[in-house]
Amino acid sequence: MKNKFVHYGAVLFIIAAVSAGILAAVNGFTSQVIANNAIQLVTEARKQVLPAAASFKEEEGKEVEGMTFIPGFDEAGSNVGYVVSVDQNGYAGNINFVLGLDMEGKITGINIISSGETPGLGARINEPEWQSHWIGEDDSHEFNKATDAFAGATISPNAVYTGMMRTIKAYKAEVIK
Repeated sequence: MKNKFVHYGAVLFIIAAVSAGILAAVNGFTSQVIANNAIQLVTEARKQVLPAAASFKEEEGKEVEGMTFIPGFDEAGSNVGYVVSVDQNGYAGNINFVLGLDMEGKITGINIISSGETPGLGARINEPEWQSHWIGEDDSHEFNKATDAFAGATISPNAVYTGMMRTIKAYKAEVIK
């Protein structure tokens, strides 16, 4: 009877060790793919939110209030604005988005990277037409439920608005003084 438990224990240990090895190998492969996909997603979002920029120089980024403002340059090498990744608490968790700002502090674009907002309600912040609504706005814009939100969902749009205003104020105070 004692040998039986040792035998089963050894078999279970071998199965667990092999499984752990396979999982570690798969994780090692997929983690690099996931990291590369995340970088590509943010790079594409930067191009969308600051279309006047031909290139971005992360090494020249300015850190303000936990956000890194990365300058965008046109073909001639002139700074046309900045892009920044923003995290803001929403209704169902964090809303992560990339915001483009011109040299005057006006929004050139917004791209929601991820959110866990309620499908059909708060998740409408992911729609391009709602995001384009903000282009040209600056920190003087006041949130209006009738135009900036959608029926049944004000928390998610207000959260994005709050994140944008916080970012623009930091941008104007510390980046483009």
